[in-house]
Amino acid sequence: MMSIRLKLTIWLTSLVLISSLVSLIYMESMLRQAFHDSIIDRLHEDISEVELVTHLNNGEISIQTQELSGFYKPAYSGRYYQLNAGELELRSRSLWDQHLDVAKLEAGETRVWQAKGPKKHDIQLLSLGIPYDNGVATLTVAQDLSIGRKVFREVYGSKLLGNLAMLIAMIVGIFIILHSSFKPIAGVKQALAKLRQGEASSLDIEQMPAEIKPLAETYNGLLEYTSVQIQRSRNNLGNLSHGLKTPLAVMRQQVEVLGLKDPETAQVLEQQLQQIHNMIERKLATARATGDMLPAAQMVVPRDIDALRNTLCKVYHYKQVQVKYDIAPQITRLPMHREDGMELLGNLLDNAFKWTESQVLLRIWRQQQQLMLTVEDDGPGVAEADLHKLTRRGKRLDEEVAGHGLGLSIVKDIAEQYQLEIAFDRSPALGGLRIMLTHTSSNA
Repeated sequence: MMSIRLKLTIWLTSLVLISSLVSLIYMESMLRQAFHDSIIDRLHEDISEVELVTHLNNGEISIQTQELSGFYKPAYSGRYYQLNAGELELRSRSLWDQHLDVAKLEAGETRVWQAKGPKKHDIQLLSLGIPYDNGVATLTVAQDLSIGRKVFREVYGSKLLGNLAMLIAMIVGIFIILHSSFKPIAGVKQALAKLRQGEASSLDIEQMPAEIKPLAETYNGLLEYTSVQIQRSRNNLGNLSHGLKTPLAVMRQQVEVLGLKDPETAQVLEQQLQQIHNMIERKLATARATGDMLPAAQMVVPRDIDALRNTLCKVYHYKQVQVKYDIAPQITRLPMHREDGMELLGNLLDNAFKWTESQVLLRIWRQQQQLMLTVEDDGPGVAEADLHKLTRRGKRLDEEVAGHGLGLSIVKDIAEQYQLEIAFDRSPALGGLRIMLTHTSSNA
C-alpha cells in the first residue's frame, strides 16, 4: 500500500504541475491576444494617419508622403501602405517593388487579415474603403509580424523560465515541508521499535503530534489493559502451581504408605506424580522467566533464548546438556509477541532437553526472505511413520518419558496463530529429532 507521504507528494506535485501548465497556456494565450490587439491598434492609427494625408480632388488622387512617418521610407522597413483606386495604385517606398494583393471594398467597409509580404514575412493588414468622386478607393496599411513575434518569444521565454524556476522551487518546497512534517512519524516508529525490544512500556504522549496523540493514547490504554490481563493470568498460573504442591506432597506420602502394601501400584502412581511435579516446575519456571515482559514486546534473540536455556538447565540439572546457537547476525528479534515466543521456544527446547543425550542445537537464519528456525537434539528421534502424530493433543509416542505430547501441540497452535509452517524430520547434524519452523512474511 502506498504511504501517505508518497501519496501527498504525488498529489501535490501533480497539482502544482497541472496548475502551472494551465497558467502557462493561459498566459501564452493572453500574451498572443495582447500582441495581436496592439498590432491592430497600431494599424488603425496608421490608416488614420495615411487617410489624413490622402487627397481626392477632381478625380485626382495624391498622398503627401512628406507628412507621413519616416517608417514608410526605408525599403522593407516593416510598415507599409498601399492605395488602390481603379487602375491607380500608390504604394509606400518601404514596399519597394512589392505589391499587396488587396480586395476591393465598399465605402466605409474594413477588412483585417494576414498574408505573406516582402521577404516572405508574415504581415498583418488592415484595409478601409474610402469614397471619392469616381468611386471607392481601398486604402491598406500593413505591419511586418516577424519583429513583434521575436519580441513576443523573448518576453514569453523569460516568463517561461521564471515560471519553471518557481515551479522547481515549489516542488522542492513540497518535499521539504512534507519531510519536516513527517519527521514526528519517525519518532513514533522508534518508540514502537523500543516497545518491540522491550525497552519501553508505553508511548510518550508528550512527544506525539496532535494528530497522532489520540491514537497513541488509545494504544497506551490497550497496552495497559493487556499488561494487567497478562499479569493476572500469570499470577493465576503461579497460584495454581503453588496450590497443587501441597496436595501433591500429601499424595506422595500416601503413595509411600501404599508402597508397603502394594509396591507395583505405588511405583506407577509415583511416576505419574513425578510427571505432575515436573510439569508444575516447568510452568513456574516459565512464569518466572516471562515475569517482566511487556505486552507489546517482541522476542529478542539471543537474550530471551539465554533465559530459557538457563531455566531448562536448572530443571534438567541431572543432565549435562550442551546448547549451541547458530543465529544469523542480522536477526535480532522474532516476529511474535515475546510471551508467545517464550512459550513456543520453551516447549521446543523443553522437548529437546527431555530426549537429548547431551547436545541441543538451535538455528535461526534467513533463506530467500523466509525466516527459518530449527531445534535439533541427539536423542533417539522419531520414526518417519510417526512424525505426523507429534502435534496431536495429548498423544505421546513413549508413555515412559514425558514429551512429544501436549508441548508440541501447543507449539502447533502458536505456529498457526503466527502463520508459521511446522515440519518434523531427522536431524542431519545430531541424528535425533529436528523441528523446523518457517515464516514467510517476517520483517525481523
